[in-house]
Amino acid sequence: MEQYETIIIGGGASGLIAGISAARHGKNPKNILIIEKNPTLGRKITVTGNGRCNLTNTNITLDKYYGENTKCLNNIFGRFSHKDTVEFFESIGIILKTEDKGRVFPITNQAITVLDLLLEEITHFKINIKTTERVNEIIPTNQTDQIGIPNRPLEADSRVSYQKDWKVITSKDTYRSKYIILTTGGKSYPQLGSSGEGLEFARKLGHRIVEPKPALVPIELSGNWFHKLQGVKSDVELTLTSKNKVIAMEKGELLFTHYGISGPIVMDMSRLITDSLPKPETKVFINFFPDFTVDKLTQFFISRGQAYPQKTFLNSLFGVLPKKLCYVLMRELGVTEDKHIHQLSKKELCAIADRLIHWYIDIKQTRPFAESMVTAGGIAMDEVNSRTMESLKVKGLYFAGEILDIDGVSGGYNLQFAWSTGYIAGLLS
Repeated sequence: MEQYETIIIGGGASGLIAGISAARHGKNPKNILIIEKNPTLGRKITVTGNGRCNLTNTNITLDKYYGENTKCLNNIFGRFSHKDTVEFFESIGIILKTEDKGRVFPITNQAITVLDLLLEEITHFKINIKTTERVNEIIPTNQTDQIGIPNRPLEADSRVSYQKDWKVITSKDTYRSKYIILTTGGKSYPQLGSSGEGLEFARKLGHRIVEPKPALVPIELSGNWFHKLQGVKSDVELTLTSKNKVIAMEKGELLFTHYGISGPIVMDMSRLITDSLPKPETKVFINFFPDFTVDKLTQFFISRGQAYPQKTFLNSLFGVLPKKLCYVLMRELGVTEDKHIHQLSKKELCAIADRLIHWYIDIKQTRPFAESMVTAGGIAMDEVNSRTMESLKVKGLYFAGEILDIDGVSGGYNLQFAWSTGYIAGLLS
């Protein structure tokens, strides 16, 4: 039976950086093993950021994250920040660039660059890798023999006496280890191998699991008014309300699909929409004219009619909104294609303006995990030491990445959480 000091289960972003962190801070790489059920490591890294890998963001703040206990992020990012992430990737040879909204990418604009250089670092340290090997069971066992632990900084404030080690049973072999780092991810991208089995391991070991749900995911709408808008994009404002109180508001690009809506603002708001779906008082509105008030939009229509008296109301909107969208909105508003603006009263124009600024959409459900970028929910953070990433239930068990009950908006926030938690777990396990 092969024996290691640390076994990392899951070879994604957090698992890879955990292995590198452990090796960099004194742990003998021969005593580190990464087990991955897929044929290759880091598959999900290659699809992040639309294949460009949005590594992190220069504006990491707690309000960009969701979960039952986001205050734990103060400890996590205090120990490994976005600046540390930038320094880490520069140290392995990646030149980075910062784009709008603080998003950080490799200068090559290719996610494979990030994966290739992470794997080079793994190879450099000669860390043990087992691929195409599924972990079936993790068993804590009482052992009196001790594996030597090199003297490493930052451990004094977190190290306790251990009497347990672990037996890891896989589809091919059985291993023993002093420490386990569980980095198996959530349930998003099942086509890349994610299935949530790590959550079941944690549950069996006594951890509370916050129900996993798709996040950063498109939204399905009820009805069929949007069916002819597939592929149409428009800059709008999306508003989520509850009992007439604004819960969230996002301005940006919205994409219509055959099932509903997608695009950056929809993906970012999907987490809040998912949480609000069971509540009947929750409503979502699209504002097709985010820079106008109802009064200003009404006056705009009147001015438009005066400037182009020969045009119908429909034609006068062609230069303002996408043409397909104009047809659909006017049909839903009951405005015929031959109707001119001067044929509508100011009261009617005001009512149209009000609808276009407060366009109610009936949410049916989110799309499935297969179309979600990240998983909401996971291992409850109140059962994890956020300074070390060690379980508060079982000594010698560590967690990192998407398996935990923390998820962020798009823009590099989720990868930053993966890098931070993985690095800390590798450092302190």
